[in-house]
Amino acid sequence: MVRRNLVASAKRARGEAARPQSYDPHMKPLVIVNSGRGGQAAVVFDACLSAGRPVAGWIRADEAAIAPDRGLLLLGDLEALLDDLLLATHDVIVGGGSAQFRRKLSLEVQASGGSLATVRHPAATVSRLAEVGAGSFIAAAAVVGVHATLGVACMLNAGATVDHDCVLGDGVSLSPGVHLAGSVRCDRDAFVGVGASIGPGVTIGAGATVGAGAVVIRDVPAGVTVVGNPAKPLIR
Repeated sequence: MVRRNLVASAKRARGEAARPQSYDPHMKPLVIVNSGRGGQAAVVFDACLSAGRPVAGWIRADEAAIAPDRGLLLLGDLEALLDDLLLATHDVIVGGGSAQFRRKLSLEVQASGGSLATVRHPAATVSRLAEVGAGSFIAAAAVVGVHATLGVACMLNAGATVDHDCVLGDGVSLSPGVHLAGSVRCDRDAFVGVGASIGPGVTIGAGATVGAGAVVIRDVPAGVTVVGNPAKPLIR
């Protein structure tokens, strides 16, 4: 079934539903993996169309996952990523799911010999002196500044800004309207909520969560959730 779908996906990548207005026919078709019922994978799909990336189809990571677009071909479940033909002929991006899920699956794809797609909306601004890791997504109006470094499978949503010399570890997620001042460090799987601001030189530890609208002026330890202005640990 997977191999039949792959043949169909090549045709689908040339079809109107998955084809951008202009694209490079020599570019590998892209496969989007989605987990859960969130709409992030649809945002990634839209950016692919805007950026001229042909999309062959999507992979369902779990029963709850929804299609990035109603017309996009379902290639199968996660077992499809075990298929050597798919990995050889397609680029992969994990467009939905938790930070840890995106990071782990992206690294597994790389370890299996697959290639990860980095998707950047044409309305995003990325410094030529920045480094963006494989499998990362940069949404419309996001900004990545000079000498900033993004790891594997990072997610920068609409209007998020990453200033000079920031370092984002693998799997870091920045929600819409997040602002990181210069030299901020966000370690692996950190999550920053909508509209939060992180002051210069602050470190957000691995797996930490910054609540929506928080203003962070001190380091946040790994695994800790902070909220408020100024941000303080959440007492449960």
